Amino acid sequence: MALADPNRTPTARTRRHRAAGAARRDALVQATVEVVAEQGMAGITHRAVTERAGVPLATISYFFESIDALAEEALRVFIAERVRVLTALSETLATTDHDIADLATLFADATAADRTQSMAMIEAVLHAGRHPAHRPAVSAALGALRQVAVTTLSAAGASDPEGAAGSFVALIDGFALHALAEETQQVDRIGLRRAIQALFLGELVAAGRIEDAVHLAAQST
Repeated sequence: MALADPNRTPTARTRRHRAAGAARRDALVQATVEVVAEQGMAGITHRAVTERAGVPLATISYFFESIDALAEEALRVFIAERVRVLTALSETLATTDHDIADLATLFADATAADRTQSMAMIEAVLHAGRHPAHRPAVSAALGALRQVAVTTLSAAGASDPEGAAGSFVALIDGFALHALAEETQQVDRIGLRRAIQALFLGELVAAGRIEDAVHLAAQST
């Protein structure tokens, strides 16, 4: 039997097969994130994931050596995407001039994750707390959020962006956690924006930028 030529250009049929396989694999990963958000890590089973993804029960075994391997890949992909989005936001804020009030709005809107993202991130943090091997990836996501805060505070003229960033991150996380207990399960973006503006006011006063603080206060009313 003749061996396949590794340099041979893939046929259209082969390309379609690969694309279909990649789509099924991506569906499994996305479905796993959604299952994690709804049921926690313990809810990840072959049936729960494949039913959510709309694929046959045996599909997981075709792409992953175990359900745990799928769970790890799903968290890795989810966190990597979160880092990518936050890093892009940080770079945009660092290279674009914005009014201080606009910065508060941009920061609030960009960091107010939806329910699935919030729940998945909480589960990722809890999982990392129990499994040290996952801590670097989760730390990268938390670090990316903190960097967005540092960049925003720097753009707003805070006297100590690094020192104040923790308060902003805690504020965002607090709003996200409280939203999960509300009927709508959506972050109160208006409330978050006002809270961020209040922190901005404190930072501006601390930096001696009283006129800017008064200007921001006038826009916040």
